[in-house]
Amino acid sequence: MSKRWLFGSFFLGGYECSTHVTVEGRRLDIVGATQHDKLAREDYRLCRSAGIRAVREAARWPLIDHSGELELESVRELARIGREEEVIQIWDLMHYGYPDDLDPFGPEFRDRFVAYAQAVARAIRDESDGPVAFTPINEISYYSWAGGDVGYMAPFGKGRGGELKRVLAGAAIAATNAIWEVDPQAQVLTVDPLVRVHPPEGRPDLQGRADDFNSRIVNEAFDILAGRTAPELGGSRAHLGIIGLNYYAGNQWTIATPEQPQRFLSVDDPLWIPMPDLLAELEARYGGPLVIAETGASGEGRPDWIAYLTREARRALDRNIDLQGACLYPVVTSPDWEDPTAFFDGGLFDVLPQADGTLERVIALPVARALREAQALMDPDNLPADELPAEPQTRETPELAVVSPSTQARFKADNFSYQTMAAGDHLQIELYGLNPGAGIPPHRHFTAEHVLTVAAGQADVRVGSSIYRLRQGESLLIPAGLYYGLHNAGTERLIVQQVTGPKPWDARFRGSHPVQFAPLTHDVPAP
Repeated sequence: MSKRWLFGSFFLGGYECSTHVTVEGRRLDIVGATQHDKLAREDYRLCRSAGIRAVREAARWPLIDHSGELELESVRELARIGREEEVIQIWDLMHYGYPDDLDPFGPEFRDRFVAYAQAVARAIRDESDGPVAFTPINEISYYSWAGGDVGYMAPFGKGRGGELKRVLAGAAIAATNAIWEVDPQAQVLTVDPLVRVHPPEGRPDLQGRADDFNSRIVNEAFDILAGRTAPELGGSRAHLGIIGLNYYAGNQWTIATPEQPQRFLSVDDPLWIPMPDLLAELEARYGGPLVIAETGASGEGRPDWIAYLTREARRALDRNIDLQGACLYPVVTSPDWEDPTAFFDGGLFDVLPQADGTLERVIALPVARALREAQALMDPDNLPADELPAEPQTRETPELAVVSPSTQARFKADNFSYQTMAAGDHLQIELYGLNPGAGIPPHRHFTAEHVLTVAAGQADVRVGSSIYRLRQGESLLIPAGLYYGLHNAGTERLIVQQVTGPKPWDARFRGSHPVQFAPLTHDVPAP
């Protein structure tokens, strides 16, 4: 299939660019966390080498706008790099985050956002050769729910999702007008999830609720932007622009009831609505063009998801649906929102920390091969001609064993019992059993840290000159180099699980403990 795609290639790349504030008060900056702000040129060259000619980018509003004073050099530099590397950029202007001194429900929010959007558009116009595309506010529907209904992210609203949706849609419309004053040829890509809700099994009475969600609530932001509802906000079909849809394996679920918890559907579930059917409904409602603005999977599931998505996209095109692309998101693996230290492999390029702190980009070869197979079917004009390197030898998965402290602990009449339950390359799990009155004298490991968790009983843990009482289920981190000891001052047996890392030196093994797994003494049911 040879075709001239809207953004130069069917497959696009997206850089995760969330900047919202979490419930813990932590401001995210995923662009900075992945070092894309420093490695943009390299990232663009990697995308081009993979046959990707366009990317979803970000102007990070909270980092640019300081009480109305705008620092735009980061935007100008990124636009220059995009021009020089011949990569089309689709700019997110608000990806959940806004400056600390603003409140979306406050009177200054829209005016500040409009001024910022116009200034960014002007900076990009000055550095670009041709028309560019903007997503003024990413995922208005999802953000209205997360920030306005359930308090998952700032502004932490509860029950105000409808109000926030109207605020965001109105700001997006006004910002689009301001962008067009600067660049009349600028395109708009409006992005929201492509989802479907189903009544649970045996509850046909909930079909009406599901239908209302699928028809009205899911499309409410699109309808406001298109001027179908709230026309006083000034929306039109042009403000809606290109319809971008975020599509993942978890995008269809059942309504939760007291009897049946929410269930996420798999793609082979009888209730699952195929992607072409969902796209056809949207195209009939608004027209095209359509773009899958985010899609992807994690870990070993990535190649199969690309293959599945490609089959669905081809079926949509065979039905003459105006589908213009699919964005691999993120194209560079990024950290999790909740745990910034956890990089869940989800990109075409994974990251490998180097000694100097740089996150080296490493191509995920199974993903790259799946992408090339997809390009051969969907976009042969952008199929790279070079050969991919051979797969590196992978480490075989060892046989693992479940550790069961409550049943595997041993006890001695006049002392504590110690056993190593499992040992890996860098840490090990140990088990202590102490009868009432027994104890472990203070000792220390100069380089190893320990996490003590009481599996049964009650422990008095001495660390230095302090004593901490741990009850069942409680844990304590022991820093390296400190004396610590245990004492069972209760009347019940005490079982303590200790996780140690890095593994302490043990003279019996002439180094750290070898990798091992202790056999279970009984069958443990699967979790």
